[in-house]
Amino acid sequence: MIRGVLRKVVAFLRSAGLAAGLMVFVGVWSMLATFVPQGDISNPEVAAWASAHAAVEPFVRFLGLHQAFSALLFRLGVFALAVATALCAWQRTRVALARMQTLKEAAIADEASVSAVHDLEIVCDPGLSATDVISRTADTLEHLGIRTKRRGDVLVAVSRRWAVWGSPVFHWGLVLLILAIFVGGLQRSEGLMGVAVGETKPDAPASYGTLRSGPLHDWGRVHRSIRVDAFDTDFRSGNLDRGPTPTVSVLDAGGRVIKKQPVYPNSPLQSGSLTIHPSEFGFAATLSVMNASGVEFGRATQLIDISQTATEGTVPVGALTVSNEAGTGQLSVFATVPMDRVNGQLALPQERVARVSVRASDGRPVLDRVMRPGEEMALPAGDTLRLDSIGFYARLNIVDDPTIPLLYAALAVAMMGLTLTVVARQQIVLATAIEGENGLRLVATLRLWRNVPTNRNEIESQLATALRGDEEDVS
Repeated sequence: MIRGVLRKVVAFLRSAGLAAGLMVFVGVWSMLATFVPQGDISNPEVAAWASAHAAVEPFVRFLGLHQAFSALLFRLGVFALAVATALCAWQRTRVALARMQTLKEAAIADEASVSAVHDLEIVCDPGLSATDVISRTADTLEHLGIRTKRRGDVLVAVSRRWAVWGSPVFHWGLVLLILAIFVGGLQRSEGLMGVAVGETKPDAPASYGTLRSGPLHDWGRVHRSIRVDAFDTDFRSGNLDRGPTPTVSVLDAGGRVIKKQPVYPNSPLQSGSLTIHPSEFGFAATLSVMNASGVEFGRATQLIDISQTATEGTVPVGALTVSNEAGTGQLSVFATVPMDRVNGQLALPQERVARVSVRASDGRPVLDRVMRPGEEMALPAGDTLRLDSIGFYARLNIVDDPTIPLLYAALAVAMMGLTLTVVARQQIVLATAIEGENGLRLVATLRLWRNVPTNRNEIESQLATALRGDEEDVS
C-alpha cells in the first residue's frame, strides 16, 4: 500500500501538468514582482507604493511580494519545480540508458540476429532476388530520408549512442538552473550605490542607498571596494554612442585594482561573483567646513540627482550635517546644481554652480546662496563652509551572486541538450532478405524514436510497393 501511494505521488510530481503549472506560477510571480517595488517598508519607494495602493498592500505584504524572490511561497514553488523537473529528468535518463543499450546491440547486429528477432516482415515478389530486395529496400529508405549502410547482407541505419542524451541533458540543465536560482535567492545581494568620481566606497551595507540581501549572504566574506575613476557624458566605443558612462574599478582589501573598465548598457563589469551595471548619474558637490582659524575639520560629498519635476532640474540625495569640532550636529546642508534649459528640455549646465541651502536643526532656513567652486560662505557659529568642487557621480547597480557561474553553466548545459534534442536523430533500422517456406521475405527491425522524417506506416507501405516485383521507380 505504501509503495502504491509513493508511486502515485512520484507520478504526480513528475507529471507534465504539474511542471507546467509551476512554471506558470513562477512566471506570473516574476511578472508581478516587476510591478511591485522590492525592499523593506523603510525603503521610500516601497512606502510610497504602499501608501498609494493601500487597498492591496496588506495582500501584497502577506504574500511577500515586496521581497518576491526571497518569499517563502516563491521558494516553495521553485523547490517543487526543481523536484518535478529532477524526477522527469531521472525518468528520461532511464529511457536514454535503455535506448543506448539497444543502440549498442543494434550496431553489431548481423543477418542471423535480424532474422531471429524483427518486427516487420514483407513477402517479396518471386521474381526478385535477394540482391534486388536489398537494393530496392535501400533506395526506398533513402527516398524516405533514411540513408542506410550495407554490412554483408544487412542494411543498417543506427544512430550514435550519444544521440539519446539530448532530452536528459536538457532536463538536468533545467534542474541546475532552478537550483542556481533557488540558491542564488538565498545568497544574492543587490543594491544601488552612488559613487562620486574619484571616490572609493567599501562594498558594505552602509555604502548602499537601497539594498536587498538573501538570508545566507555573508557580508563577512566581502573585502573589496568600488571606485569611480572617470565619467564621460558622451562615451563612444566601436563608433557607437554609449551615452553617459562611468569608468569603474573593483579594488581588493589592500586597495589593488582587481578589474577596471567603462560600464554601459550591455557591458557590465564582471569580477568573480560581482556584476556591476550602470543605473543613473547625477552631480556630486564636495563641501568642507573650516573653523575660525581656517583649519578644515570636516569634508563631505553631496550627491545630487537630475529631476524633470524639480524647478532647477536637480534634487539633493539626503542632506549633509554640519557638526562643530566636538562632533555635535548643528546644521543641515542641501546642495543642488541648476540645469540649463534648451527648447524647454533640461540640459547639462555650461557653467556648473551650486545652490547651497543651510537649515537649522529644527528645519528653519538659515542661508541660501549660489556658489562657485572655491567660494566660501560664513556660518552662524563662526565656521566657514566652502564649495570645493562640482563633479559627477554614478549610481551603480551592484549584484553579488556566487551562483552566477553555475547559472551560466546550467544555461549552457540546457542549451546543448536542447540543441541535441532538436537536431539529433534517434533511430534503428535493420533489414535483410531471408529465404523461407513461403519464398523470399524482407525482415526488418524499426525503432523510430526522434527526428526521423518518416513513420512506420509509410515505410511499410512504400516497401510493400517497391517489393511487389515490378520495375516502378519508387523515387
